[in-house]
Amino acid sequence: PHLLLLALAAVMALALVLLRCNGYEGALLALIAMQLGTRVGPGTGIAWIFGQSALLAAGDAITFNPQSARLLVPPYLALQLVAFFVFRAMRRETAAREALAASNAELRGVAPILADSSRMAERLRITRELHDALGHHLTALSLNLEAALQLTQGAAHVSVATAQALARRLLADVREIVAESRSRDGVGLAEALQTLVGAVPRPRIHLDIPQELRTPDPERAHTLLRCAQEMVTNAARHSDAENLWLRVRCEAGTLRIEARDDGRGSQGADGGFGIRGMRERVAQAGGELRVVTQPGHGFEVTALLPVRGGAA
Repeated sequence: PHLLLLALAAVMALALVLLRCNGYEGALLALIAMQLGTRVGPGTGIAWIFGQSALLAAGDAITFNPQSARLLVPPYLALQLVAFFVFRAMRRETAAREALAASNAELRGVAPILADSSRMAERLRITRELHDALGHHLTALSLNLEAALQLTQGAAHVSVATAQALARRLLADVREIVAESRSRDGVGLAEALQTLVGAVPRPRIHLDIPQELRTPDPERAHTLLRCAQEMVTNAARHSDAENLWLRVRCEAGTLRIEARDDGRGSQGADGGFGIRGMRERVAQAGGELRVVTQPGHGFEVTALLPVRGGAA
């Protein structure tokens, strides 16, 4: 649609030449060249500029004379080429800044996941040592006290029975500490997502996620983070949305992230490389991606990710 509008503008500018206007119609073509620099590649842009410049020369020669065309068209051709490449360079610089900002946001979002993963690994090592080493020795102590209990009488029997009860109590405490430590394990999703969306100026993101939501699987947490990042990118780049609503929940052992924006939407739900990449990533995790969109009604994207070990 944008290229059709630019083509129409070029035709109108050339029509002004035939209407014997003031001779500044070439400046309008330079404005069109600026727009082309942000929308087409160099081959298409240069061909377009030379084409409209040739039509400008023909129109000027018909309206005035060939000598006028030879004097007027070359400066306007140069102006168009300069405008095209300057705006193309500006567009590439803007895209590079956006990509750098997205990468920075992703790194900041992944940092809490990596920190939680490191803490989980260290906590798992400690709990295994408690369970395997201390638990083994306490079990052996309890068995030896059981044998001693059979060989003693009187006051000694009472003391051995008390020692055996204490050993069993201590073994139960160790097992309880190990179980409680494992139950607290998990990657905090809220902090990672808040860091990610906080670095995005547009669209305005409304994040709805329980602060206590955690998953014991760092890989699933990273997949969810990348899905959220692509949902934000899709809303900003393709849907041109002003607002994006993100909702994350854990239901029946499945992480569910829903995104809805107020952008222009699209005719098909297949999307570009971003949607396809997100679909492949979710499928590799054993999940499902649903995309609903139509022109004028924005995008609705839902990702379902099964979580190994459940979520808290």
